[in-house]
Amino acid sequence: MLSLDEIENLVKNKFVGHMDRYVHTLGVVKMATYLAEQHTIDPVKAKTAAYMHDFCKYDSLEYIETLLTPLEIEECRKYPVLYHSYGSASYYKKYIGEDEDIYQAIRNHVFGRIGMSRLEEIILISDYTEENRQYPDCIYCRKMVLENQFFEAIYQSTKKTIEFLNKSGCKPHPLQEEVLMHYERMCKHAINRDNL
Repeated sequence: MLSLDEIENLVKNKFVGHMDRYVHTLGVVKMATYLAEQHTIDPVKAKTAAYMHDFCKYDSLEYIETLLTPLEIEECRKYPVLYHSYGSASYYKKYIGEDEDIYQAIRNHVFGRIGMSRLEEIILISDYTEENRQYPDCIYCRKMVLENQFFEAIYQSTKKTIEFLNKSGCKPHPLQEEVLMHYERMCKHAINRDNL
């Protein structure tokens, strides 16, 4: 397992020529560290997943496919947005560490899955709400996160992403709809619990 300093240097060197991506990554690390503290999650694990989440962003699809299983390749060819997350997760497991929670957090940061761990949820929402994201939807969800509306922020970010894909003429992944419905239920459960 590489140290955090080694991982940071690896990522920094990887994004030479892509400083905006490095700045984004540092923003995700900052938000993930904050949320890890709020949710009593190991900050080293949160930082590691945050540093690595976009590691393969600019790699060729041919290279990324060398890191993937045949089933992953098939899925990524249908939904190319998954290439970098699946590739980054596989790179992490092959060269950096074997922590399954970190692996899943990197792999599922694009739109999540049903049954995510808290670390997975943190990396998912940190990617969307880090301070360098200045889109109105991101600002809105960031405010929710900072007001401790964690599940609501995940729900809203998922909803806005699906709306964006539909407007762009892209078909959302079926899992995105499942994640949306799951967090809608989580939000309703939280409201009902608060009203008891």
